[in-house]
Amino acid sequence: MGSSSKFALRTRLVLRSALVGSVLCAGALPALAQDRPGQAPLPIVQGIRIEGEQRYTEAQIASVLGQELGRELDPVALDRGVQRLWSSFHVRAEPKANTVAGGIDLVVYVHEMPVDREPRFIGNESIDEKTLREWALLEDKSELYLHQAGRVRQRILENYRREGYYFAEVNVLTRDGGDVVPDVIFEIREGRRVRVKGIEIAGNASMPDTRFLYFFRNGLSSLSDRQLESPWLFNWTGSKFDPEVLDADLLAMRNVYRDRGWLDAVVELDRLEFNDDHSEVVVHVVVDEGPRYTVSSLAIRGVEWDASARNAEPRSVELVYPEAELRALCKLAPGQVYERVTRERDAAALRGYYGSRGRIAHRSLPREVGWSFEEPELAFDTEQHTVAVTYRLAQGRELKIREILINGNTHTQDRVVRRELSAFPGEIADLKEIERSLTRITASGYFTDPMARALRNDPSFQFRMVEGDPSQIDLDFLVEEGRVIDFNISGGVNSDNGLFLLLSLQMRNFDISDTPDSFLGAFGEIARKEAFHGAGQTVQLEASPGTVYSRYRLRFLEPDLFRSHLEPVGLDLDVAKSDRVYRTHDESRSSYKARLGRMLGFDWRVWLGYVLHEIEITDLDNDGVPLALDFQESEGHRNHAGVTFDVTTRSVDNSYVPHEGYSFGWSNVFYSSDVGGDYDITTTELGGDLYIPTFEKDDGTRSVLHLELNFGAQQPYGDTSSTPYTERYYLGGTRSLRGFRYRGVGPTDLFTDEPLGGETELYGTVEWFYPLNSYTQPGSYRPIETVRLGVFFDYGVLGVDSWDVDLSQTRSSAGFSIGLVYPMPFVFNFGYPLRDFEGDDRQTFTFTIQSR
Repeated sequence: MGSSSKFALRTRLVLRSALVGSVLCAGALPALAQDRPGQAPLPIVQGIRIEGEQRYTEAQIASVLGQELGRELDPVALDRGVQRLWSSFHVRAEPKANTVAGGIDLVVYVHEMPVDREPRFIGNESIDEKTLREWALLEDKSELYLHQAGRVRQRILENYRREGYYFAEVNVLTRDGGDVVPDVIFEIREGRRVRVKGIEIAGNASMPDTRFLYFFRNGLSSLSDRQLESPWLFNWTGSKFDPEVLDADLLAMRNVYRDRGWLDAVVELDRLEFNDDHSEVVVHVVVDEGPRYTVSSLAIRGVEWDASARNAEPRSVELVYPEAELRALCKLAPGQVYERVTRERDAAALRGYYGSRGRIAHRSLPREVGWSFEEPELAFDTEQHTVAVTYRLAQGRELKIREILINGNTHTQDRVVRRELSAFPGEIADLKEIERSLTRITASGYFTDPMARALRNDPSFQFRMVEGDPSQIDLDFLVEEGRVIDFNISGGVNSDNGLFLLLSLQMRNFDISDTPDSFLGAFGEIARKEAFHGAGQTVQLEASPGTVYSRYRLRFLEPDLFRSHLEPVGLDLDVAKSDRVYRTHDESRSSYKARLGRMLGFDWRVWLGYVLHEIEITDLDNDGVPLALDFQESEGHRNHAGVTFDVTTRSVDNSYVPHEGYSFGWSNVFYSSDVGGDYDITTTELGGDLYIPTFEKDDGTRSVLHLELNFGAQQPYGDTSSTPYTERYYLGGTRSLRGFRYRGVGPTDLFTDEPLGGETELYGTVEWFYPLNSYTQPGSYRPIETVRLGVFFDYGVLGVDSWDVDLSQTRSSAGFSIGLVYPMPFVFNFGYPLRDFEGDDRQTFTFTIQSR
């Protein structure tokens, strides 16, 4: 209890005893009892006298007390007045009552706390007085009461320590200036600021601190997210030494050991080793890991909360599902290490199992209704270093969805959100489908803002109980309108396309029909999401100038053309312009595409559309080019127009670095002179990727086998005898056949040795990736792959004629790749042809560097 609260309590006791007691003893009570039958009478205050005041006048103090002359004594008002005197004026007051004719005289003895109206600081060389006042909480006032000096000293000292002044000293000097006006001086001896020169940890054999390629750290320091750092590339002088931060680091290290099964581990400070001038310190930490605890047994027990007993423990009940079936979902098993992360994975698996059957775990549900994973019961055997674990499950009720509501979409149309839902009214509440729906809503980008994550909430959901029906709930998705416009700048370089820059402008929740009310106010309405917003359309502009390849694009996508949010029909309009510099020529291509697409579920989509390519060849190489290229250049500007039919599907665990899943695409184009083209050609292309995890390393990362197969065929018909040079298939480079130069695989022209391409292609790869290094995310202990090694076998063959592949002409290569996966992807490939033919152009090293 602080001094002010102690004083207030004492004052109230004094007040009641001194006032009421003295009045009763003086015989005032009988005189007033006749006027107040049945109640204890209170005396009339005839006078108020203040004694002991110095800085404040008698009238000032009396006005604060709240007691009026000529009125009955008001102990409550007087009690509050005494408290106000202390809290506002730092004046201690002791009221007493003297009996007089007709009532009492109130005498208040006051003691004013000594105050320095201008405290001083001396000895501070590195820290200015303004900062010291901020530390002392004196920046908004100048006076300091003497009784506050000790707390101010402590605040100043603590802040000096936080700034690295480990040897700082602060003393309070007072000089007599009278009873209430002392002179307070804070005498400061700063000492040297101490920087951390090194941190030596001994005994952490199970989690040694390591570095990979200097930047990637792992081990105890990384897992505990240690804040004290020794000098390195981005902190040349090392951290300021702060004992509080050191204590927090030691605690975090202990928690890491406990989380990973070393329940008896001790992590403590061994010693601090300072240099001669005390400006640097090496922190020595000692670890006694002790044995790692394993699980002796695992049991699962059902419990139930009683709504009427809020603080009681849950009572045991029968499990809804067989215990053996539940244990089969758990990773924790007898003989395994008892780790927090494994326990949390088991809780997630059990939560998903119950959640898919209508027993939902969510904070919005009453605890007697919702599912929950209660704190496990642990029985330790300190001799055998084992622990018997009993999971306790509050199984909740089976719930059905009555209604689904969308809240917060102030400008976005309701149907735009509902087309992402795979949970429906009338069904059992399936938590997996509800969370998948939430993931799709979040992934749409309509309700997120990557540039201001701290200022808005990501989409979420909650449940509302239905009054009168405990078996039903309403599902409420909560959203906030997201960023209106995304503008990104990125770039990269690779051996096929050279150096490039990418500028992109995108509106992902566009509404072409929602026009501004006025031209002058258009920008403000767009910024406030009052115009061109809310229909879930996408407008995308890209500009990617490059040294070898440049591309510019405008795209409009309406995913639900006919306003049917279940299996909607989408419209895709795409205009692009690209320029490419080849060794033999320059190619300029303008593309126009319009498609209608139907979603089949959430993974499959079917497209039907029209495409037009305008192609022009210029600047032929003077040393000679293939005859087919020379002929196409002589024809000038040519059009390829046709009808498209595409089928696509994709389901992978990670869009950037897949470890499991698949993707498949089937594309068909029927080029024809009847629809505005100069050629009659049909094109069919199929491609697929399969990702299969092979095994998991000790650090939790997984190696993965990647299988890829692609096939394409072009069939000229009618007046077209062969596919134009620019439209034929070519192999070689980072994306098709490593070990060969971009478009460096034959057949080749007999006179120029330049590639001729083919009307049929078949190529693929068998690739195995192995994680070389991973970063363990603090807290979750989830491994994040950073560097991977790949071993590949590529193969491919071109057929000169359509639907004709001579497998004896298949080229193949083998090699390895090494690349950075996180945080910025780049890959170095080293490919060595195993089978090549005369005219093929080899290239051992290829690379790709790109920012996301």
